[in-house]
Amino acid sequence: MSKKKKKTVNTNKAPKKKPVKKLPVIVVSIIATAIIAVIVITAVSSCSDKTHLSELYNYTWIPSSAHNSSGDEVELTDVYNTDHTSYQGSLTFNDDGTFSLWLSPGTPDDGTHSGTYSLTDDEVVASFDEGTVTSFDIKRKGTEIENIIVYYDEYEVYFSKQ
Repeated sequence: MSKKKKKTVNTNKAPKKKPVKKLPVIVVSIIATAIIAVIVITAVSSCSDKTHLSELYNYTWIPSSAHNSSGDEVELTDVYNTDHTSYQGSLTFNDDGTFSLWLSPGTPDDGTHSGTYSLTDDEVVASFDEGTVTSFDIKRKGTEIENIIVYYDEYEVYFSKQ
């Protein structure tokens, strides 16, 4: 008599799992990380720009000195082309990206020029409402803006914080 062996079925055996392909998971992870990085950099940059611009619009800038085309310092009355010393000018920047420049005899209503601006580290790019685009140089003392230099006729007019 021959003995028959019983086949035993192993019921504890877990079904085989399909192997996960790692390459698509890695690619998706890299893309997600890149998108998050772009969002964070944009948010930080936006906050930094507002802080950077506040160097301008938290102040009224007034003419403190002027130089002629030869580099010699001149009286502001020469710039205004008048003998009256009571004339003053001003340069103001607003947080909405607009500015106004008053640098002529009379009241600000008479000679105010306005427009929009943008700021870089070393200059303000000014676009006047009438279409002229120019730049005002920035002179720094350390990290602080010391002067904004406006080219007016043949003069360099230095504006300081009031």
